[in-house]
Amino acid sequence: MRSALVALLIFVWMPVMLFKPHIGVLVWNWVSHMNPHAYTYGFAQSFPFLVLVGGLTAAGLVIAREPKRFPFEHPIMIALLTYVLWTIVTYIFAFNHTVGEPKIIQFMKMIAFALVSVMVMQSPNRLKGFFYVMVVSLLFIAIKGGAFTLLTGGGNRVQGAGGMMGDNNQLSMAMAMLFPLSLYFVKHPPHRLFKWPAIGAATLVPFAAIGTQSRGGFVALAAVLFMFLMKSRRRFLLLAIAIPLAIGAVNFMPESWMDRMQSTENATDDDSFLGRVGMWKFSTNVAADHPIVGGGFNVFYYRALSDEYMPFGYRMKAPHSIYYEVLGEHGYFGLFFFLTLLFVGWFAAGTTAKMFRQYKETEWIGDMAGGVQLSFLAYAVGGITVNIAAFDFFYHLLITVILCRVVGDRMVEKGVTKIEKKSIINTGPKEKWRPGAPPARPQPAE
Repeated sequence: MRSALVALLIFVWMPVMLFKPHIGVLVWNWVSHMNPHAYTYGFAQSFPFLVLVGGLTAAGLVIAREPKRFPFEHPIMIALLTYVLWTIVTYIFAFNHTVGEPKIIQFMKMIAFALVSVMVMQSPNRLKGFFYVMVVSLLFIAIKGGAFTLLTGGGNRVQGAGGMMGDNNQLSMAMAMLFPLSLYFVKHPPHRLFKWPAIGAATLVPFAAIGTQSRGGFVALAAVLFMFLMKSRRRFLLLAIAIPLAIGAVNFMPESWMDRMQSTENATDDDSFLGRVGMWKFSTNVAADHPIVGGGFNVFYYRALSDEYMPFGYRMKAPHSIYYEVLGEHGYFGLFFFLTLLFVGWFAAGTTAKMFRQYKETEWIGDMAGGVQLSFLAYAVGGITVNIAAFDFFYHLLITVILCRVVGDRMVEKGVTKIEKKSIINTGPKEKWRPGAPPARPQPAE
């Protein structure tokens, strides 16, 4: 029944995708983030839904007559395309194409979806749909994980949810990145009836992250909470509420969770950490011999390189760091392009938030970009110990920032209302401002 239900929910939209490609983007968004077929046991579990959705959406791009504009000039788009082109170059010069083939195929499919999204989601409602589908899909996983943590007292680990969140570390990173977006969902729900459900779901997100028992995800979540408090105008009130809740949550968790978190204090004696250090040395050794192009996608799983680049006494495993992952796969040039992409994404999100929060009609866009900026912080901090350089969620958030700027600029061109600071003086009704229009003249006193 589960397989039939998931298949029905996807197949029913397929004819529509040929004439409305933005529907295909939303379906792809849902399937790639919630991974609903992973909860089935029949044919749907291995059926290539995304291949069909992608093909029909691509055909819809050709058939649909609606205008399509590609924002080449946006800094994120420039940085993203530069990094993607460089990964193609490093794949050409890779040690082993067979080992890297699955990862580059997955990466390029994800990038293709992101580029299609930029072209067809350039309206306020479509941007909201893109964002809400992504957030609600992940909130479904957060509700399951958070409820499981509370019901079991944290005694059992929340495991991966499949797809891009294959293990507990990746899932914890997704939850840490989701938390600021869930707060946006609380402030700007699709409908007022979703207000309280959104509050409940947002409350469960940290518990889902903590329940994974991932140290990287815990640090990422802590960084997000700290930055959120620093940005808030009511930071002292929030601190008064957050500190007792944090203490209560930590005391709620079992001793096994405490032991795992405290293992960061004795990292040199932790076998897991030492294994990561070994892989980081492997990455730097590969980059030392091939500083420009690195070793190519999935070089960490090419066993023939173990004797040449792996430190003595260590065995090959996942790189456990986005930075060493990119360094080993794409060299120092690739790491530079990746860090540039991360910085440009952070800066553009902050600039977009500041730009559009000052107008009543675009305030929701500014809040959306501000939430995404905090998600980038979680990615950058947690990524120190988790290998998620090709994380779908991160690249979809980059696309969200681009769409925020495109949609926001168009709304400003139509006229927006400046949000004035509260004052005891009544300044009269607000007037819409348009670019190039002279400032409104003060009304004479009666």
